[in-house]
Amino acid sequence: MGIMRHRAAQFFRPLFLMAAVCSGQSPQPAARPSHYIEIKLPRSVSSESVFVRYRLIGEEYAGWVQPHPGVSSYFISTTHEGRPVIRIKALLYAQGCAIQTLDLPVSGSNNLEYSFVCQPLSSVWVAGAVTRMDRFYGREVKVQAKYVARWAQAFLELDDVPTIPIGDVPYLSPDGHFRLSVPDFSQDPLAGAPDRGEIQIWARDKITERIVAQLIPAGPGVMKTRMGGVKILSDYPSEIGFAPCVANSAPVHDAAGFALRPGSRDLCDR
Repeated sequence: MGIMRHRAAQFFRPLFLMAAVCSGQSPQPAARPSHYIEIKLPRSVSSESVFVRYRLIGEEYAGWVQPHPGVSSYFISTTHEGRPVIRIKALLYAQGCAIQTLDLPVSGSNNLEYSFVCQPLSSVWVAGAVTRMDRFYGREVKVQAKYVARWAQAFLELDDVPTIPIGDVPYLSPDGHFRLSVPDFSQDPLAGAPDRGEIQIWARDKITERIVAQLIPAGPGVMKTRMGGVKILSDYPSEIGFAPCVANSAPVHDAAGFALRPGSRDLCDR
């Protein structure tokens, strides 16, 4: 199995197979494959918010679907390098919906259809106050949340843990405050069970889009996970303190061109 996973990692890349484009949309980057599974979306689902991470069993290939606006279906090829696979497993999510899984046998002669039925999921607010804003060295940053689906690693038989971008993307105020809307995964049958996952909050550079820090809960450890995320809860305090972990950030230069490097106390205060 380890050799198969290594092989899958070598071929891991996004898939750009779309169809059923609404009228007026630009051409899609690839044609419909000859053998495929079609994931149909309801009109209520925004296609650019769809997340699909999948694995093709038989050729041990893993990949994901690149989201696009204005499409009503996504197509995933059920062959790899001309060879058919025997099964497809997938993790599916769309904004405002509960997480779903797909596990289907694949036939070399018939194409499959799968209708994504949105199971509505409400949202909750996470309000944060970030300390040590000096660690951003004057950068303007925006805040993004990711759901870390630990349970999905075994389901998809992957070496890494799948993460799903979730919620809105607000900017961090100059005084370090933000308010972030995230799905209420406590009501999600797959994501809500204890210790099956967490929400991690990250800071991205406004201009380059690069991740500059993980925001670690800095207050009482009731909500903090071992990996520095926030536990899945149905309600959060009116404000949570966060500290930026910038251990892997690139050097920032001052006005004279000298590199500003963090000191030892700047590394991931947990």
